Amino acid sequence: MAEITLKDHPNRADIMDEVHARPVDIVPATCRVRRLVLVMPAEAGAMLRVFGNYLDFCAGAGVKPPGPADRQHSFSSKDRYVTWEFHTEFVTITWRSELDDWDNMPDGIGLAAIGEGLLIGAMRMDVIDDATIPDLLLPGFNLASLCLSDIDGEKGQVATDFTTDEERFTRFELAAGKLTPLRRSIIVRRLLEIETYRTMALLGLPLARSMSPELRAIELELTALVERLSDATTPETVQAALEDLHGLSVRSGKMSERLGYRFAAGRAYGEILRMRLTGLREQSNARGSTLGHYIGNRVDPGLATCSALEKRLAVLSTKIERAIGLLNVRIGVDMQLQNAAVLDTIAQTARSQFLLQRTVEGLSTIAISYYLLGIMSYALAGPLEVLHWEKTMTISVAAPFAIVAVWLMGRAVRKAHAG
Repeated sequence: MAEITLKDHPNRADIMDEVHARPVDIVPATCRVRRLVLVMPAEAGAMLRVFGNYLDFCAGAGVKPPGPADRQHSFSSKDRYVTWEFHTEFVTITWRSELDDWDNMPDGIGLAAIGEGLLIGAMRMDVIDDATIPDLLLPGFNLASLCLSDIDGEKGQVATDFTTDEERFTRFELAAGKLTPLRRSIIVRRLLEIETYRTMALLGLPLARSMSPELRAIELELTALVERLSDATTPETVQAALEDLHGLSVRSGKMSERLGYRFAAGRAYGEILRMRLTGLREQSNARGSTLGHYIGNRVDPGLATCSALEKRLAVLSTKIERAIGLLNVRIGVDMQLQNAAVLDTIAQTARSQFLLQRTVEGLSTIAISYYLLGIMSYALAGPLEVLHWEKTMTISVAAPFAIVAVWLMGRAVRKAHAG
């Protein structure tokens, strides 16, 4: 039996690698985990520059560098275990150490390589080997926004208040005494991602709020312009209205360009956030709100605001296009009416010219016949005298024949030109 060799799909390796692109690091029973989330500038090559800086750091620190396609890279530095993750528009730097590590910005983890990145999120999580959060740890939280819930079927507890401290870190406490090492590690990663995507999902909200007054101004200008369209009766006023509409279209297009990617990314981050919250399998208790409930009450309205602004912008663009279409139709109708009037004028002119031409042809026939008969009278004077014919009578008899002959000759010439 002949051996069969199957050819791999060109993307098979990438698809297989995607499953292991961001592996879960096993977290010890007690540790302190910190994460920084830094957004890169919205320009081409920003992420490549950061990745290049990180490669330079690895070379200087004696760390094995990541591969060109790696999006997650981990290494050990002194008493810390560090993980860098490269996303589409942001970078996370996560490191864990002992519970007594109070250095929020340590050396040796590559922070200098972040370059142009802007801090959008920072969190500190203490993983403890207790079954529940000890009461002595709770006074450090803001009780007005305290979230404290049982997770993973009451095998662990998590507490936070989503409030930043003096060093700009949000504090989390995770009691994971009943969780297996793998579940503990997965829960830690989910909590880190929840805080990461919570901040990234709301990144479009300040932009939406800042752009709302401009959008409202365009909406009011469009309403006033549409109301004035009925008064645009002359070509000048119609053209002015069309130019105003094109100006509004350009402004709304620029706004869509600025907001489109940000809102689309916010929706994607919000969906990931919801999936990560569901993965915690939270249960409420009497001491605080659940993360899902608290975040839902804060993040969902923000995403709804962005979605509402996006829909308003889409409706505005549709209205502008419709108004431009109506004006173009009106301009087209006016042009057809003008063309019809011009054609009617041309037709009338052509008829007048035709009638004038017939008149001229008739007069020409008479004039040519007159001159022809005059020539004939001179030419036939001698022969008529020899024949003793009456000259006047002869010319009178020949006159109709001469006129008919001239008319036929003119008609033949006209047909020759028409052919």
